[in-house]
Amino acid sequence: MEATYILSDEELDRGFILACQSVPLTDVRIEVDLSRQTQCDMVSRRVSGRVIAQDKLTHDITCVRIQLDEALTYRAGQFAQVSFTCLPDVHRSYSFATPAQANGQVSFHVRKVPGGVLSTLIDEQDLIGQTVIVDGPAGEFWLRPADAPLMLVAGGSGLAPILALLQEAVAADVSRSVTLLFGAREERDLYALDQIQEIQCRWSGAFRFIPVLSDAASDDTWTGARGLVTDQIPALLEAGAHAYLCGPPGMVDSAVALLRQHGVGQQCIHADRFVTGQESARRAPQANESASVFHYLKYFLFHALGLLSAAAIIAGGATITEELLAVLIFYIVGDAVFGDDTSTPKFKHPGILTAQLWLALPFLTLIVFAAVWSVSPGDPLGFGGWVARLTGYDAIAARDATAFGHHISTFVLTGLMIGMVGTITAHELTHRTWDPVSMFVGRWLLAFSFDTSFSIEHVYGHHRYVSTEHDPATAPRGRNVYHHIVASTIRGNISAWNIEARRLTRKGLGLFSIRNAVIRGHLMSGLLVAAAWAIGGSTGAGFFVLCALWGKSLLEIVNYMEHYGMVRNPQSPVQAHHSWNTNKRISSWSMFNLTRHSHHHAQGEVPYQDLKPFPDAPMMINGYLTTILVALVPPLWHALMTPKVLAWDRVHASAEECELAAAANARSGIARLMQAGAINPAGDQSMV
Repeated sequence: MEATYILSDEELDRGFILACQSVPLTDVRIEVDLSRQTQCDMVSRRVSGRVIAQDKLTHDITCVRIQLDEALTYRAGQFAQVSFTCLPDVHRSYSFATPAQANGQVSFHVRKVPGGVLSTLIDEQDLIGQTVIVDGPAGEFWLRPADAPLMLVAGGSGLAPILALLQEAVAADVSRSVTLLFGAREERDLYALDQIQEIQCRWSGAFRFIPVLSDAASDDTWTGARGLVTDQIPALLEAGAHAYLCGPPGMVDSAVALLRQHGVGQQCIHADRFVTGQESARRAPQANESASVFHYLKYFLFHALGLLSAAAIIAGGATITEELLAVLIFYIVGDAVFGDDTSTPKFKHPGILTAQLWLALPFLTLIVFAAVWSVSPGDPLGFGGWVARLTGYDAIAARDATAFGHHISTFVLTGLMIGMVGTITAHELTHRTWDPVSMFVGRWLLAFSFDTSFSIEHVYGHHRYVSTEHDPATAPRGRNVYHHIVASTIRGNISAWNIEARRLTRKGLGLFSIRNAVIRGHLMSGLLVAAAWAIGGSTGAGFFVLCALWGKSLLEIVNYMEHYGMVRNPQSPVQAHHSWNTNKRISSWSMFNLTRHSHHHAQGEVPYQDLKPFPDAPMMINGYLTTILVALVPPLWHALMTPKVLAWDRVHASAEECELAAAANARSGIARLMQAGAINPAGDQSMV
């Protein structure tokens, strides 16, 4: 990677490098400053100890107290992996129920899970004196310093880290206003009430404690709150509150959604989902399985579609239109019928996957040659005669008999293949800035759509400014796709030129020279136009230009639907929620996981086969081709996307992004968005 694309002038002057992209040519000496450990950078260690107490807190929750052989440093709210020597192959993660103590004692609250091996052992057996291995700390759940009110929500044994957090805060004389909601099924499931009362008495600020029972009988003596614990949040939520949530995933997810709806920014919500070992085991095989032959073969769907398209163009006539319809049906119906693919197997032979990407260049060359040949006079390069000798099929006669309408299908199909076989593959390859072969193949693929500048602007511009007003590829709310194709193309090329000019200036090189990657790229596209002219004269060259421009338009349509309406402060980090995502199976398999766009933008260096599905990310209307067709009909697009954009504001946007979204809604020209623009970031209705 060219450091001059990324580093600032000051960083270059100070001799900074991109260590993750640099290869030492001589022996080097590295000095590391280890003195800057922050309070969240706790060192994880494996410490042994023994059980010194077991106390039944409820009928199914047991407190296990352990004396460690040496004290373990952690933040209240974090967790550790725990195992007993009597069950050496069973490891479970439990949150610390007390703050770190100098005497090395730690406590965990363990709920008995039906069928749970370790939790059943702890619930039913006397383990006093048993040796325990504690491996930790881990997790990012702890009280962040601030003055904001606290909304604490716990369910079941999820109270343990909340108790530890409160005890640590009391010791530090924290005086923030606190609302503690504790959800349980029945009154017998409530515990640590005396401990909570003691904390409440010692708390120097306001402290509200509300236990909530979800399954209390109507005729029992309980006089407190009933229903779901999350139902209490709206009435008790203080303005500007920060939330800390611990318990079952369903409770946590519901609480997060409610908090977001009431204006609490995502960065102000901290959650720890308590997933059982059985649930973890059900998820683990999908994430950790080794890739089978099938997992490698599924990406050859891409090559099969390219070959079938080339064959249909050569066959001529109605076969071309039938192939175009088949491609559309394959994607639209396939994505609708076959659902999502959320698998993330581990590929032991990534070289095979890279070779699959490189194959795109000869495949696209064949497709485009066939398309140019199909409109050319005579038999350029004797190709039709060669096909006849090889197959017995008179391709020249079939071509000459092809009606104008089927030539239109050739144009649409070829442009579609330039976008799919060319641009999608090039997108992956040109992110591999450290690999000269991948960069060479990727830029030549982009030359087929007159868009080699994409390899500069996308990597060094779009990924830095995505979802901001500075990004040409991010469509603002209310824009239609046809406006976006033109605007993004113009601004994107200007951005690429400016980025390349800055690089050349920093290196002391001339702007108008062969060293300029933008100029070299346009020359590459010019060579392809010249080749098309040599094959089919002005007709062949003109046809290729039209197909290339259609392929380029497809890229901008995809940009449009991948980031439409997103907002972000360019100074804040890019996160998964700044891209529209989809996990539709057919689109994923035949587009090299381009569909997993949320992870791609969160970590642009991750190769396509390792991208995660991110099912909680904001989702597109459907698979890629379906969404493309919807985008081409602006009234339909806005009817379907406006609710999704508003949902993004409620569920995903931070407090700062809510303000940016309100301004974007006001400018959108879409009535429903403009009405939403009159709602302030806290979610309160303005006087309108």
